[in-house]
Amino acid sequence: PLCEQGSELVLCEALVRYYEDGRRRVHPAHFDADALVTAVFEVSPPDGFEGGFYVQPGAHVSSRLPVRLEAGEVIAHSFDLQHGVEVSSGTRCSLILWFADSAAACKDKSRPWYEHAAANGSVDALYNLAKSRRVDDPRGSLLGMREAAEAGHFMAQNDLAGMLLEGR
Repeated sequence: PLCEQGSELVLCEALVRYYEDGRRRVHPAHFDADALVTAVFEVSPPDGFEGGFYVQPGAHVSSRLPVRLEAGEVIAHSFDLQHGVEVSSGTRCSLILWFADSAAACKDKSRPWYEHAAANGSVDALYNLAKSRRVDDPRGSLLGMREAAEAGHFMAQNDLAGMLLEGR
C-alpha cells in the first residue's frame, strides 16, 4: 500500500507546464509512467483559462471528469490514474512534482510499483510496465502489451496494433 508505516516518497522531478495560444493546448489522457505519486500545483486562477485538468476513467473522451483547481491548490494522484489536460482558451500554468518510493527508483527509472501492481492483477499496471520495457526488453514488452490488450485495455490494444504494424 502507498501509505504503509515507514514508507517514504522521494521527489524525482519537477516541471512547469504552460498551456496557451501558440504553445501546447492539450496533454492527452495518459498515465504518469515515471511517478508513483504525482502532485499538481495549480498556479493560474481558473478564470484565466477554459478547460484544465481532467480524469478519464474510460476509453472515450465522454468519460472525462473535469477537476477544477483554484490557484494555490494541489491535487495528488497515484500512478494508476488516467488523466490529462485540455485548455481551449486562455493561459494555464501548473507545477508538476513526480515522486517515487526511493532515490534509486528516481535515478535508474525503475518502476517497482508497476511490477507489484501488475503481479496483483492490475491491467493498467501491466500496460504501463509493457510500455516502459519497449527499448530494453522488446519481446517482454510485446508479450505484456498483448496480455493487457487481451484483458481489454484499450490503450494496450492500440499500442499492440502499432507494434505489430511495425513488425515487432
